[in-house]
Amino acid sequence: MHKNIIIVFWGNPFFDGRCMNMIDELLNKNHTVSVLGISEEAKEIEYNGAKIILMHAAKFNHSATKYFKYFQCVKKFINHKKPDLIIASDLYSMIPIAKTKKYHNAKIIYDSRELYTKLAGLKNKPIIQKIWNYYEKKYITQIDCTLVTAEIDKDYLLKLYKNLNIKIIQNLPSNNFINPQSVDLKTMLCINKKDNILIYQGKFHEGRGIRFVIECMQKIKNTVLVLIGDGPMKTQYIKTAKKHKLEEKVFFVDAVPYKNLSQFSADAYIGISVIQPISKSYENALPNKLFEYAAAGIPTICSNLTAMAAMINQYKTGIAISHDNHTEFINAYQKIKSTYADYVLNEEKQKEMLWYNNNFCEVIDG
Repeated sequence: MHKNIIIVFWGNPFFDGRCMNMIDELLNKNHTVSVLGISEEAKEIEYNGAKIILMHAAKFNHSATKYFKYFQCVKKFINHKKPDLIIASDLYSMIPIAKTKKYHNAKIIYDSRELYTKLAGLKNKPIIQKIWNYYEKKYITQIDCTLVTAEIDKDYLLKLYKNLNIKIIQNLPSNNFINPQSVDLKTMLCINKKDNILIYQGKFHEGRGIRFVIECMQKIKNTVLVLIGDGPMKTQYIKTAKKHKLEEKVFFVDAVPYKNLSQFSADAYIGISVIQPISKSYENALPNKLFEYAAAGIPTICSNLTAMAAMINQYKTGIAISHDNHTEFINAYQKIKSTYADYVLNEEKQKEMLWYNNNFCEVIDG
């Protein structure tokens, strides 16, 4: 049945695979879709029939008031759209949506793609963490359905909040990652044609293992590291590369819109995701990039955290290592290099990684 659906996201949906995959599937099912997000530039965009409104990020710069301003914008957006269903793509969006539930009849879905009260950025901010704990506990029981990316997060939330309706929607990529037309990174970045490319695509946050991988590059020959993305730690990682005199082995590329990201993945040799367990959210992580690398046909070196190691071992698409062991990383690289084909999935297995296997619209229609 046709629905008027809105998605609210604390970020730019065009750079977020999960948001874009939801939008595309909802449009394919002929739903009306409107999206509220945040960008470096305020704009309204028509995307395949969806209306995407991006608010200027500068509006939310003040740390003391940014979330309250955001809450007001979300409430105004909901009241204007009068939706049948609302998807809150993060905790910050869920709170104002749940608070206004009594004023509309919309079904609400909370996409707990991360454990937001246990984010790495909160580990040294106990007061702020308690505030978010309070808000999540107060409003999550008013949500019709909560989405998580893995069984481990489902178990965690059910221990905290009883009787939640939780569905697992993995961070799977779009079909763009199957046989994509690759960019020529070596020409683009003036990389030696004989060198292999290790790639990281994602946010530059503390605990993503980026500094660790840069340090490992000192001992890996004929190989470069390409880091694609943006985030608060980017300047620090550039300094780390300079400190170790790795400017010719470590390359930084600005964030790429999700629709184009597969072209970069496909031109790499090995994908990297060495997340460090500095928070509960990271301990439970099952990043989309693991599936993106596998679907694009490249092996992965990742952390041996519970969900990540289980995925890698199930599909045999890479090697999971200790997040802080340089020798293990280098040995994993050498092993993959010597038996590369063993870690590349055939096309049938790659297709198992795609978003449509989530049956997302069954959740929407349920």
